[in-house]
Amino acid sequence: MSKPVNHESLPETAGAWRALLSRKIQRRALMKGALLAGIAAGMPIPLRVAEAAEAALGQAAPVFPPKQADSRLRFKPIPPTTKDDIVLPSGYRYDLLAAWQDDIGAGKFGFNADFTAFFPIDMLDKGLDPNNVAIGFARPNMSSADGYLLVNHEYVNPLFVSEYSGEGAKTEEQLKAEVAAVGMSVVRIKRNKNGRWAIDPKDALNRRIDARTPMMLTGAAAKIDGGPKVTGTMANCSGGTTPWGTALSCEENFQDYPPEAPLGYGWPADPYAKKHYGYVVEVDPFDSKSTPRKHTALGRMRHENVAIRVGKDGTVVAYMGDDKTDSCVYKFVADRKLADPKNRAANMSILETGKLYVADFANGKWLLLDYDTQEALQKAKDSKDKLLFTSQADVLADARASALALRATPVDRPEDIEIHPLDGSVYLALTNNTGHGNFHGQIVRIEETNGDPVAMTFDWSLFATGGPQSGFSSPDNMLFDRDGNLWMVTDISSSRLGKGIYKFHGNNAMFFFRTAGNNVGTAYQFASAPNESEMTGPWWTPDSSTMFLSVQHPGEESESLDKLTSHWPGGGTAIPRPGVVAITGFSRRA
Repeated sequence: MSKPVNHESLPETAGAWRALLSRKIQRRALMKGALLAGIAAGMPIPLRVAEAAEAALGQAAPVFPPKQADSRLRFKPIPPTTKDDIVLPSGYRYDLLAAWQDDIGAGKFGFNADFTAFFPIDMLDKGLDPNNVAIGFARPNMSSADGYLLVNHEYVNPLFVSEYSGEGAKTEEQLKAEVAAVGMSVVRIKRNKNGRWAIDPKDALNRRIDARTPMMLTGAAAKIDGGPKVTGTMANCSGGTTPWGTALSCEENFQDYPPEAPLGYGWPADPYAKKHYGYVVEVDPFDSKSTPRKHTALGRMRHENVAIRVGKDGTVVAYMGDDKTDSCVYKFVADRKLADPKNRAANMSILETGKLYVADFANGKWLLLDYDTQEALQKAKDSKDKLLFTSQADVLADARASALALRATPVDRPEDIEIHPLDGSVYLALTNNTGHGNFHGQIVRIEETNGDPVAMTFDWSLFATGGPQSGFSSPDNMLFDRDGNLWMVTDISSSRLGKGIYKFHGNNAMFFFRTAGNNVGTAYQFASAPNESEMTGPWWTPDSSTMFLSVQHPGEESESLDKLTSHWPGGGTAIPRPGVVAITGFSRRA
């Protein structure tokens, strides 16, 4: 693993986002008639005051209203709760689809489920829709009762997975258990006549991908640290799907695993200290023998997810966030255009080459991360006056250092990015940044110039701001429905839940937002998570009748196996088990 870069010698940009937020919020307050008592026109507003003011303004409409969306509220919002269960509105129910250690035929279901993506069984036969980002490029007439579900397994809790106490070195058996519990699961799932979902453990394409699975690096940094053949994947957070029917799994906190990591898991340096982690991994759920590929062209960073949009001319664009405080937002523009969506073979290499850009929010433009043409990258040095980069491979292998060298805008912990299905605008969840006084986060909306994903300029606005007045805090994964409404889950750290300024929130939760019409940006609570867990990876079936949702790290603050803080899903005195549920009760929207 590369040593941490001391960015103190680089241009100081860490406070830029705070200033930009303050100006945006102030402008909206003034447009509302200066409702903030005592704030004069043109006077700077401190961020904490501005956040409260933003919520009090009732979430003013975004600067760029999208096309009219269907915004009828189809459920009665629930109040915050600390119940150790998934709590839903009347008329909705959840079925446990899979939980840690369940037999899936190809092994055991992994730990800490995160991203989910449903691939209808007839997806490849009927042809994908390159413009239908709302339902993962699936067509409405595809099966909503049978298909493959890909699930990420982000990280392990050693207390539960290997019973490691935290003292001394881990045994081989403990390491083996942890290495096998991360990565991804691919499982065949079916909905029976009673409307309940279940795994088919006998399906030949069921698959476990973990930290030992052989993989390949692609792109300019493919040969880094002895590549392109590499070992395994881990820290698989959120992800995305492609118009050619593959899944994209994003490696996030890869820095926590090698033995030298201060808060890490103590995994062996070979191979887990190499620069083979921190990428977007492409997996074919329809081919259990295929080798997953890590695309270095999309940069090495703490990837949260990847959201793909296809331009009118077939250009494939991917939006990504680096999930770390004071980190940046990226856009990848592929060199090759999308061929016939039915011709998978012709599209499989699209993400292997292209141009990587990073967002400059102060000037509303995308900056090219290219060693050959950017003098700032050629001259960037660390605190010891050593050149940071000598090639494009170096630039890609440390995307954050490259971005800061170009004076891109570090924002407040960019997590999920999703694309509005009606107008192509880009929604960005900024979870929080307590170091800058941003305790509750925001959702930002980016509008590319002329609505073109290949445009090099953009504008942006605040869609929603967290806090007690808004009813939510710390936005994370998001999902659009076919009508253009936004669904969002929160990510308040378990150590903060129910305490201090987060007491109003109860457990982590899911919220619904209209993006047009009345009450744009107002949060309506749809669900509440079990104790000390977060709900992650929401995904629809093509007809929108089922939402798949993961429950990650229930009871993670448990001190020991006899002092558990959650018993979900088993109840009683059971050990908590992360897993995936299927929520039904939604009206079909085919």
